[in-house]
Amino acid sequence: MRVKLDLRPRDYIDTERAPVHIGRILALVIVVLFIGVSSASFVYGFFLSRSLRTERVQLQEYINRMQEQGGRMTAELRRLQGQVQDYGKALVILQQELPSIEFLSVLEKALPQGVWLEKMDISAGRVSMSGFAFTENDVVSFGRALSEATVIDSVGFPVTSRVRQDSGASVRFSLDCRIKDIMSVSATVPPDKEPSGEVQE
Repeated sequence: MRVKLDLRPRDYIDTERAPVHIGRILALVIVVLFIGVSSASFVYGFFLSRSLRTERVQLQEYINRMQEQGGRMTAELRRLQGQVQDYGKALVILQQELPSIEFLSVLEKALPQGVWLEKMDISAGRVSMSGFAFTENDVVSFGRALSEATVIDSVGFPVTSRVRQDSGASVRFSLDCRIKDIMSVSATVPPDKEPSGEVQE
């Protein structure tokens, strides 16, 4: 009969005989990992939430500033639109009235002594005139003087007829011409002459 004796310490022998529970170890590892991941996720979510809250506040302030600027820009746009309308009305007045005024100035210079007007009608860039002259040459000279003016676009051929008045024989005439618009008049105005540098004593 054989008897085996184990002379190692009792604690060592009990530890060696104790079975290893792999399932418990895995469960413990899983629990530890879960707690670690949860803690990390909580910390990350907390800081992310604070960051997003800060960004939301900044974005709200930015939106408020943009809305305020948009209101100011809308008011400025309305003001500029009003100015554009005023300028447009002023331009229409200039286009309608200024060429007529320029024509009257030209008419005063172009009208010869032997010609006098009886009637004149100015409308929409067109002028119709009728009057009397001593001779046909006076009428031709009058039309030529008008055609040389920068404000005049074209001069029609005068229609003349002989009439007799108390002052003697004279010529009745009618003449039509077209006036340029203000843009054409401005474009055809000759530049001022440069000084020649001569000194007059």
